[in-house]
Amino acid sequence: MSAGKAGEISVYSDGIVHCSVCVPQKMERAEVERRVNIEHPAGTRNGWRISRRETFASGQPNPCSCEENTETRLHYLMEC
Repeated sequence: MSAGKAGEISVYSDGIVHCSVCVPQKMERAEVERRVNIEHPAGTRNGWRISRRETFASGQPNPCSCEENTETRLHYLMEC
């Protein structure tokens, strides 16, 4: 499941140095990073940050619209 409720952040895929999150479209990038680090700590000194990569491994842009709720949510690739 990728889409969360209106104000929620949902981590829908995670690994050792990357994770993918579904967030409200209107959420500021700094707030995305802050909330992901609070709700899903990376365990590293720098924590999670939005990846500078322009695309996900699938080729979709980073960020991209959520397939389940294209009107109000986005997916970001995060890295630590």
